Amino acid sequence: MRFRKRVACLVAVFVLSLTPAAWAQETTLPSMLAAAEQAVYGQEQAGSFLDRVARLERDLYGEVESGPLLVRLQNVYGYVTGFASGPSSVAVQLNAVEYVVFQRMTSGVPLTRRLDELERNILGATQQGMPLAERVQSLVELVWPSGELNVQPVMLPSQTLVRIHLLTEINSAHSQVGQPIRYRVVEDVIVDGRIVIPAGAEGEGTVTSVQSAGRFGQAGRVEVDWGTVPAIDGTAVKMSVSERAAKQNQELAVAASVAGVVLLGPIGVVGGYFVQGKEHVVPVGTQFYVEVAREAKVAGLALTPAR
Repeated sequence: MRFRKRVACLVAVFVLSLTPAAWAQETTLPSMLAAAEQAVYGQEQAGSFLDRVARLERDLYGEVESGPLLVRLQNVYGYVTGFASGPSSVAVQLNAVEYVVFQRMTSGVPLTRRLDELERNILGATQQGMPLAERVQSLVELVWPSGELNVQPVMLPSQTLVRIHLLTEINSAHSQVGQPIRYRVVEDVIVDGRIVIPAGAEGEGTVTSVQSAGRFGQAGRVEVDWGTVPAIDGTAVKMSVSERAAKQNQELAVAASVAGVVLLGPIGVVGGYFVQGKEHVVPVGTQFYVEVAREAKVAGLALTPAR
């Protein structure tokens, strides 16, 4: 009971301190409820509005909350979606545990399934019968003996370089417009001594244009929108390849003697570099830089005890 109230109160502080603009994505109670159910179960649930909120509270905290429905739903929404970005957000807690233990960060997986997988991999078995919040907290305590993460908000500057490892081949002969391009962050992005984008986080871009190699020496070319990468609190951070990343990539290609690898332009053009009349291929495993497209306020995690 005391644990449930502590979680609800801490989340409420972060949720209610947000400006109205911060709720732009989910502005209605039905949209917040749907987002919370997607985060926990992977899909919206059937039943009356009140019953659905009560089910979330029982599964998360072990019992149904009291008080105004608006505050109850904001507490649940902030806790499971990470929108509040506070240390009690389940997104921050699970991301931190997975990062420290496995050097990765899974996204897009329902809380129930992700928690089961983490418990099996860390503990050997799932902790069924316990509220989800208590199960998450027990994993945090296993990694951080104090049981409290050292999380503070930080500003992630635009043009911050992010080194990535390509998980999808880019090939001007085979890539198609709309094809997803997956990649993984290989080095922590740190601001003010705090991890904001951890190594292991995975992003996804999209092919926006393809030009195959042609006659008269025309080289292959692929344009990619580099999409977003999740921060430690789950915030989707927009990525691009513009002047700063392009310069680093050219230096990286020259140093590694990788002719034909160059990324240019604000949307990331993958084109031939001293390669005429040939298809352009960037194989899986290639490392290069993207950069933060615009400044973002995110949570920063310090690997030291909270004070």
